Amino acid sequence: MWNKKAVLIVDDEFIILASLKIQLARILDNDIIIEEASSCNEAKLIIDDLIINHTEMSLIISDYNLDDCKGTDLLYYCNDKFPHSKKIILSGQSDIDAILEFKEKYGLHAIFSKPWIFNDFKNSIYEIPDLVRNRKD
Repeated sequence: MWNKKAVLIVDDEFIILASLKIQLARILDNDIIIEEASSCNEAKLIIDDLIINHTEMSLIISDYNLDDCKGTDLLYYCNDKFPHSKKIILSGQSDIDAILEFKEKYGLHAIFSKPWIFNDFKNSIYEIPDLVRNRKD
């Protein structure tokens, strides 16, 4: 059913989006689409568009504190559309109880604080076999 695979990164800070995109481009298989959004509403539109285009969202990486919603709210929305996608939360200062509650109920692949350590991030992505075919160390 799915023709392609995508990763969605969501953060309201341009520098974080740019950094994540660069790092993911170094890690992911070349045929994985990297989508980016700077708000919850924009991310929801991208999620809906992925469905229309028969593109599987294999991974979503979201900041916890977005301007228009909490990252866990976005992950709830994503989970309804793509229940098997891996989910990662980034947090600077956040409500760890809400993140842990989401993790317990739906599962999180990882939680990273800002700034994250690239090798830890990279190793976490390497644990998702359908995104990384050839490890690029």
